[in-house]
Amino acid sequence: METSVFNRFIHDVVANESVWLLQAMDGMFAMVESADRKSFLAVWDKESDAQNAVSDEWQDYSVVHMDLTEWIHWLNEMAEDEAWIGVCPDEEGRILPVEAVKLLEILVGERKAQRN
Repeated sequence: METSVFNRFIHDVVANESVWLLQAMDGMFAMVESADRKSFLAVWDKESDAQNAVSDEWQDYSVVHMDLTEWIHWLNEMAEDEAWIGVCPDEEGRILPVEAVKLLEILVGERKAQRN
C-alpha cells in the first residue's frame, strides 16, 4: 500500500469530513475487481479525482459526496459483511485495498486525533 496516498486519504477525509464515490443511475456504486475476482468499493478523498474516473466502464456514473458520519455508518455495515474498500483508484484501476473494518478503525482514530 502506498503509505503517502493512504495517509493523505485518511487526513483529507477526516479534515474535509467527506468521501467521494461514483454512483450509477440505478443506485449502484462503482466497484473495482481484482484479478482474483475480489470486489472493492471505490472511494476517493478528492472530488476531482473521482470526476477523473468517470470514463470507460464508469462513463454513466455520477460523482456523489458522502459526509464522514454517513461514511462511518456505511463502514460499520460493510465491516459486518467483511467488505473491502478500494481507496483512490487511479487511471489504470490500481487501488489501495483495505478491509472496511480496518478503515473504520483508522478513520475513527484520526477523527479523534484531529478533534483534540
